[in-house]
Amino acid sequence: MAEQPIKAVRIELYAPVASFRDPMFPGTTRCLPVPPLSTVRGMLAAATGRPTEPVPLGMCAHADGGGIDAETYHPIAADGSNPAIAGRVSAGKGGMTLRERPFLVGVHLTVWIPLPDGDRIAAALRRPVWGLRLGRSQDLVHIRSITRVTLYPADTAVVGHAVAPLGGHDAPNATSLRLAETITTDRLRTRYGTFLWCLQAAGQHRVHGAYRDQDQAVWLHSPPEQTRLDDPELAHVLAKSSSGSGLGRPELLTQHSLSVREAARAVADRIGSPGVLASRPGFWSAVETAALLHDAGKVAEGFQRQLRTNGEVWGERHEVLSLAYVDLLTRDLPEPDRLLVATGVAFHHKPLVADGRYSLIEGYADIADWERKFGRDPDPSPGRPRIQVPLARHHALLRWLADNLQVTPPQEERKLWELARDTFARLCDHWLDPVPDEVGLIAVLLQGAVTLADHSGSAHVPLQSHMPLPRGFITRLVSAYPHQKQAAEVSGNLVLTAPTGSGKTEAGLAWASRQLDDMPAQPRLVWVLPYRASIDAARKRFRGVLEAPPGEKHPDIGVVHATAARTLLTEAVADDRSPGADDARKAHSRAGAMRLFAQRIRVTTPYQLLRAAIAGPRYSSVLLEQANALFVLDELHAYEPDTFGRLCAAMRMWQRLGSRVAVLSATLAPPMLDLIADTLGPSVRFCRAEPGTAPDRHRLVIDDQPITTPSSLDRIRGWLMDGHSVLVVANTVATAQRLFTELAPTARQACPGDPDAAILLHSRFRADDRARIEQRILARHPERKTGEIHRRGGLVVATQVLEVSLCLDFDRGASELAPIEALAQRAGRVNRRGRHPEGIVEFRIHPVEDPRPYDPGALDAAMFALHQVPGPIISEETIESWLKVAYETSWGLQWLAEARHHRDDFERDFLTFTDPFVDRSEFARRLDEAFDSTDVLLATDVEEYKRRAFRLDGHPLLAAGLLIPIRYTQLARLKADNAARLDRDLRLWVIDVPYDDKNGLTLPAGSGGRLADVIVDEVL
Repeated sequence: MAEQPIKAVRIELYAPVASFRDPMFPGTTRCLPVPPLSTVRGMLAAATGRPTEPVPLGMCAHADGGGIDAETYHPIAADGSNPAIAGRVSAGKGGMTLRERPFLVGVHLTVWIPLPDGDRIAAALRRPVWGLRLGRSQDLVHIRSITRVTLYPADTAVVGHAVAPLGGHDAPNATSLRLAETITTDRLRTRYGTFLWCLQAAGQHRVHGAYRDQDQAVWLHSPPEQTRLDDPELAHVLAKSSSGSGLGRPELLTQHSLSVREAARAVADRIGSPGVLASRPGFWSAVETAALLHDAGKVAEGFQRQLRTNGEVWGERHEVLSLAYVDLLTRDLPEPDRLLVATGVAFHHKPLVADGRYSLIEGYADIADWERKFGRDPDPSPGRPRIQVPLARHHALLRWLADNLQVTPPQEERKLWELARDTFARLCDHWLDPVPDEVGLIAVLLQGAVTLADHSGSAHVPLQSHMPLPRGFITRLVSAYPHQKQAAEVSGNLVLTAPTGSGKTEAGLAWASRQLDDMPAQPRLVWVLPYRASIDAARKRFRGVLEAPPGEKHPDIGVVHATAARTLLTEAVADDRSPGADDARKAHSRAGAMRLFAQRIRVTTPYQLLRAAIAGPRYSSVLLEQANALFVLDELHAYEPDTFGRLCAAMRMWQRLGSRVAVLSATLAPPMLDLIADTLGPSVRFCRAEPGTAPDRHRLVIDDQPITTPSSLDRIRGWLMDGHSVLVVANTVATAQRLFTELAPTARQACPGDPDAAILLHSRFRADDRARIEQRILARHPERKTGEIHRRGGLVVATQVLEVSLCLDFDRGASELAPIEALAQRAGRVNRRGRHPEGIVEFRIHPVEDPRPYDPGALDAAMFALHQVPGPIISEETIESWLKVAYETSWGLQWLAEARHHRDDFERDFLTFTDPFVDRSEFARRLDEAFDSTDVLLATDVEEYKRRAFRLDGHPLLAAGLLIPIRYTQLARLKADNAARLDRDLRLWVIDVPYDDKNGLTLPAGSGGRLADVIVDEVL
């Protein structure tokens, strides 16, 4: 019986007519009753456009009937004695003749392909590169269905018409068939196998080595490796063990090298040559060559033994030995291109220089014993090889690589270790000293391209080509606002200011759709939100309005969680290990890491994007993915001046990479607009919604009592008892929790029997719990429809997380004093489109006793502006006046100076690549500290996290639903109280703190209020 369940794709096909000639009977035209596996694999290769598809597959086939046709044959003599003229040869012996050709009618074929190959091939079948045929050109195939299934190990199952190996079952009506399994790409050699098949569908029987899909027996047939047909010396040279491979079986070095080269071509098709890459026409050719050669050093015997069960760690870097093959096989290239290839190979795992961590320069200095490392060890320890690369194996690999590069391998007397040493020395000479910034940037992009190709090829997860955002998106809006139409006409960078509820998101999508018309290759759309708590809501919104790929129900919209991304990328570039849990975990992480890159639309926060500046093996691929992309910065006003400035620096970098930027906000103060204009230059177009786009909706009341006082609470209770739906927004989680405790009983009393009468939302929930809470709020408090006059009732107490991406509508609102931009967003959730039957409704602002988490100057400026322009009616013009007044204060001038300072510092310190291969881990630490936030895991959730992260169909992006963000200062206090510990395996802090799914995480105040209630929903 098979060992464990596996995920697979079931593909049901139908061919009206097909004919499969039996090669076992030369000179006749006997027809096989089922297609050979080689024919099915050929059809799959036609779909994907690859030379071969050596994937494991299960097959079930039968035909409704058959017939005999007459075919004309035109055999051409090998000696040329009867040449074809106008497609015919002369009649006579050995000339044109008629023969009978049996054929099948109504061929039903079901194929099962395990993941991840199944998903890749299923996507290709929906949009095949070449026509789908079963053999002859007229034998067209129709796809009936593509379904994801789970195959379970079976000892009894319905055999039906399944193709089984000998001994696979004991059905008495089975016959044996000799079928071709694989054919070499030069078509000179064919590998055959013997299989069992039943003409009349067999019922349930005992089966061996089978799985079942529901009741149907499925045998997975793995092809003999192509290399084994070509060169026995490479037949057992592995790149991955079975546990470390994305295929779930050992992966040959040749197979892996081809997969990564194919992935590099896909990366090139996606990125193209935008921005700085336009100046290097040989860039992608170098990437492709580096992708083929990047793991050539795994040919070493030390590495091969490492991949064995309980294998001893080799201790050397395979990529350094790969440099010998770079030297041998790139001698026909110009020296700059040879340098690029060697760079891509050498640095796809480790930095050249690192402080306090392993680096290549440390392990391979001039004084290192290169011969012992990569050549001959005169005195090996027990179990270690004397010769690292046997001569016959080396020549076989050299021939194979040369054939694939279409070059002639040179005659070389020097040893491999000498070639590796000399090439590494040349790399050191070039990269140890500072280089011009653009040269370093191109080198980091090259590193990112090879690393991304390695991730994709190793995980066997393809980059998606389907773009869920259609061209001409603006035409899909039933009644577009003028500012949405303006956005759809802009080609280039955009800054759009439009009030809450006026369709900014749709305007951003319309802008992005327009850019697809004149950008090269396959641009990605990256939607950037200030709060982690809002990205899941944005993803759900996009899934509802954008296009799914053919055959799917919903578009695939990526969500990038910073902590999960950091874990995945760290694991994905780790070394290959001996078979076991660690190696399987790395393979799992590679597949998970591809979820950071595969989709063409992603929702994220700035943290992950800014970490691209760290570069190196982990993040250079993130930087590469920022080339030829579209960035929509939604609600840019929400950031503090340091993050705002860093994002401006990133905008400049994105321009250098050929990308485009749109900034969307309801409230952008004049200094913000000035800084964006200074950053992007004349390439940016500013658009503003017309006056009156949003009706007057709110009447401002400035209260003189904090929101937590009895009088303030009684007023809110009165609103609730009157049947109003009420939004209360606090500045801190602790205050929100306190208000919820006070007000929830009244809300439940006013709405008896309503489970959602009172809801609390803040950032200190598990991500999964927070997503469920958001859905409850959206269902309970949607936008009011025209003509809707009843009072809805209900209470939502929230923090800043409510300010972005949630389309909500309340009857009344109360908020603590906050910066003007935040107040405008909070008010925008009350009487959202001005459809309340009372017309203008009350929005009340309360003073705060403690300004935290905001800058006191920001709150003073806000209160000054509110009193200078008191309204009381809050119009869009009122909000603009508030912003102008607030940012003309000394605080506002200081805000602009700080933002400009952080932009320039981040550009100088992080986005300059004069030392591209010096480890930037210190940069990562400084960036983490700048954002002052980390994710933690409840002690009670550790086992569930492991299950989600490391089960067969899981990965850390799924497990991220259990994480909770807190500040580093709070984590420090928890550590001091022995309430937090570092789980080194998970790379997460685990905390033992009270939590429930209604109130979220409750952090202890500690002595002297050291934790206090200073947490704010993280802007990341």
